[in-house]
Amino acid sequence: MLLPSEVQQSVKQALETLTEPVTVKLFLKPGEESSTTMHDLWDEIQALSPKISVEESTSVPTGMTPDEMEGAVSEVWIGEQWTGIRYLGIPSGYEFGPLIETLVEVSHGENPELGAPVLEWLKNLRDPLHLQVFVTPT
Repeated sequence: MLLPSEVQQSVKQALETLTEPVTVKLFLKPGEESSTTMHDLWDEIQALSPKISVEESTSVPTGMTPDEMEGAVSEVWIGEQWTGIRYLGIPSGYEFGPLIETLVEVSHGENPELGAPVLEWLKNLRDPLHLQVFVTPT
């Protein structure tokens, strides 16, 4: 068991607020420790809510190359729609809270809160944009 019982209880309470089912597409590299850990972590999370399902694959996610996939990759989906959210590696420690918050927010159909200047900039965006967000305490 990766999640202590008090963490499981908190996660279960958070996931009780899900309104739409969320699917996590989990891309694993067989034999890699991070893949085994991610498999176990998603199994534990999935067991805490009937609205979370996990689909496992050993293929490479669309838009990535095998070289970019250094470990397990998790994608968050609502129905057949990819949310554009992809986690590389193990979201543990400080990354775990935002992972659970992400599941709740996408389930509610919430859009990120963006300021007027950012929304205006996005309206004028004409070329594809590759955006990466890193969660770290430093």
